[in-house]
Amino acid sequence: MASHLCISIRFLDAMFHGRGDGEEPEWPPSPLRLFQALVAASAAKWGERQRIEYAKPALEWLEKQLPPIIVAPPDNRGAAYVLSVPNNALDIIGRAWANHNYSNQGDANPAKHRTMKTVCPTRLPDENAVHYLWALPDPLPQNVKEFVGVLAIAAHSISTLGWGIDMVAAGGWILTDEDTKQLSGERWQVNRGYSDNALRAAKNGTFKNLDLRHNQAMKRISLGSRPSAVPPLTAFDMVGYRRDTDSAPRPCVAFTILKPDASGNRSFDTPRRCRDVAAWVRHATGEVCKDWPFSNYAAFVHGHDQNGNQTKGERADERFMYLPLPTINSTLNRVESIRRVLIAAPPGFQDRIDWIRRRLPGQELVWDNKVVGLLNLLPTSDWVLNRYIGPKEGSRTWSTVTPVVWPGHDDRDPEKAERILRRAFVDAGVSRELVDGITEIAWRPVGFRAGVDLASRYCLPDRLKGQRYHVRVRFAHPIRGPLAVGAGRYRGLGLFAAESD
Repeated sequence: MASHLCISIRFLDAMFHGRGDGEEPEWPPSPLRLFQALVAASAAKWGERQRIEYAKPALEWLEKQLPPIIVAPPDNRGAAYVLSVPNNALDIIGRAWANHNYSNQGDANPAKHRTMKTVCPTRLPDENAVHYLWALPDPLPQNVKEFVGVLAIAAHSISTLGWGIDMVAAGGWILTDEDTKQLSGERWQVNRGYSDNALRAAKNGTFKNLDLRHNQAMKRISLGSRPSAVPPLTAFDMVGYRRDTDSAPRPCVAFTILKPDASGNRSFDTPRRCRDVAAWVRHATGEVCKDWPFSNYAAFVHGHDQNGNQTKGERADERFMYLPLPTINSTLNRVESIRRVLIAAPPGFQDRIDWIRRRLPGQELVWDNKVVGLLNLLPTSDWVLNRYIGPKEGSRTWSTVTPVVWPGHDDRDPEKAERILRRAFVDAGVSRELVDGITEIAWRPVGFRAGVDLASRYCLPDRLKGQRYHVRVRFAHPIRGPLAVGAGRYRGLGLFAAESD
């Protein structure tokens, strides 16, 4: 039976002050932070302050494992406040005293070396345990079983995690897969693609680096020599973490469409020309990608193989989406004609977007051998663009500006239609957990936004058939765009814009 090593941390004061890179509040506490706490706890438990020997094999085994799954309660960022604290400048004072300067003048004065420190704790609910889960081999080898036992005992000696005031009670044990499903909290998984939350994690060599730094710290101050600085820890990995309910926004780049002489913006009717604008932009992208340095040129740019057959299978979604963006009037909140276009790639393919961002500005859009427009890079601060991307923290409520093309037949059965629509969100890259958590979902031929036309009046790309409906959906958790769903999602149909929550 599959099992996990679980180390659980419970904060006694229901607050966490740890910081990540850039002094940003860190949540959940990083795996590296826990590993360092285990090293310190091992030294305290077995009285090996000079050099750890007893727990060393277990710690070296742990650092070689894949980063753990983290189950943690939702964080609630507390109000920030400022403290005056001593600066890390004792070396300057020590140098002055080493030169027999004991006055309270200049660098020798400790009161001079203070700084203002911003404190922004993470406030936790009553159920505030954080659990770290490492998958164990099945069957469990004897040496690994011994390592797990040592680490579980060491975990009971952890007293703080974060700042010195972040007191904790901790423990370690082996849990089955079924047991781990009963743990309360949000589940953070390692994500090798896009992630807004990068945490430090131990890797092969972290324990050796910590041991070296400890030895240097012990020798930092000695008689007859000046204090020496201890080098920072360098042996660790940065690992992206995402919750099951986090959406992975697609990397994208947006352009305005100018007139052929660049004298102003060009506009196109949304119901009749959405498919055409998408086709023109795809053609322009194909022209600038002829020296494409990546694999799968035809599939990624055009959505088909070298023989013209549509790509299928697990990698079918690894392609550009060409999304004409109907203008949303900021005053009337009404959907109008197309003046912008967005190209999106799957999460993890930022390099493809960067490639076309450098090459597409100034490219011509051609139809029937005539130039109908020019592409000009659109600033990311554009108000209309951000209706489609959504706010930084995401939005729960989204509704279509172009109708969703049903990827199947619902036989006029509402329950079957809802299953088809939910499956369409999953096919579009929305996680199953987010789709299962949808609180409201509605569809109809008439739009949910002012200015949109009847769903049946939107022209479909060639060889694309299916029922069309406008859709409004509300997720349990905020997500970010761009969001396009259904059979026409690569050509601008099924495009959603965020609504105010």
